Amino acid sequence: MFKIIIQKKGAGDKAVTANYLSIIKKGCERAGAECEYAGYKQSLDKRNDVIITDVAQIALYYMLRGYKNNIAWYQGVVPEESYMRNNSTPRYIIHSLIEFVTLRKCRLIFLVSTDMLKHYEKKYRVRLGDKAIIMPCFNECNIYGDSFSEEDKYRNNTFVYVGSLKAWQCFEETIYIYKEIEKRAESPTKFFVYTMQIKEAEDLLDKYGVKNYEVSYVCPDKLNEALKTIKYGFVLREDTAVNNVATPTKLSNYLANGIIPIYSNSLHSYDEFNRDNSFGIACDLNDTETSIRNILEHMETEISVDTARSKCLAVFDEYYNPERYINKIAEKILLFSYLIYKDNKN
Repeated sequence: MFKIIIQKKGAGDKAVTANYLSIIKKGCERAGAECEYAGYKQSLDKRNDVIITDVAQIALYYMLRGYKNNIAWYQGVVPEESYMRNNSTPRYIIHSLIEFVTLRKCRLIFLVSTDMLKHYEKKYRVRLGDKAIIMPCFNECNIYGDSFSEEDKYRNNTFVYVGSLKAWQCFEETIYIYKEIEKRAESPTKFFVYTMQIKEAEDLLDKYGVKNYEVSYVCPDKLNEALKTIKYGFVLREDTAVNNVATPTKLSNYLANGIIPIYSNSLHSYDEFNRDNSFGIACDLNDTETSIRNILEHMETEISVDTARSKCLAVFDEYYNPERYINKIAEKILLFSYLIYKDNKN
């Protein structure tokens, strides 16, 4: 029996976690395995049960108690994230040890990008490719038809930022770039900001002298309605190991609504995909002047609704396609199940 153990209540992005683990569960079931959710620290069958966890620490908990059949999902490079937040070397070392042990001992691992695989193999000098399943984080599985219903969507140069004002989300850098666009553009622009921190966002926009903006909070179930008429969406990140391996779910939100992402090329996974699909504007925070010029040039390009719909459908057919990942997981689980059977027989 495959048992999915979810981290403590309230941790992480619930929508993303639910979607990711749901796809894992369907992949296991397609392979013919029985799969169900189980409680953390629940007593399970050490010989026959397979433990699937969404946090390395939980995987380690079961390993230390003698469970051999472990699968873990690594949502990000935790040691580096921890060091960015706390600047603590002891924390970094502890998280790295947990990561190292679980990566080596897990039978299968889920990673969110090829760059994450490269990062782990280089950092820990281990080969993980044979047991790695790579699937980006996303919480949208298809496009919203209403978002492609009006030609004016791509004639009006509207921009959006969705999220908190935490430093790692680069809101101030986003404001600076938008301000330059607003100042230099030949046609009118407008900047929509959807955040819970309304007053702080307004203060920063005023500080930078942005003229045409609107700040509000939109609850998650109303967000797609708010996004459907917007042309461009910002997802900017600094060039760090944490961001190089990341696959922000905000990209899937934007693309499901036909929004053209203005994203950092430090987000290697989507940047690599976008080189072929070309529905997005790569932005380098170390060269904002070139990035601003590229955005202004793109604003003068004529885009049809049909072209945008085709590009976004391609993204959900290839990069954000649950069925594709379910089949990939099923193939790995079939081989994995055979190895468990073989081990138990011996």
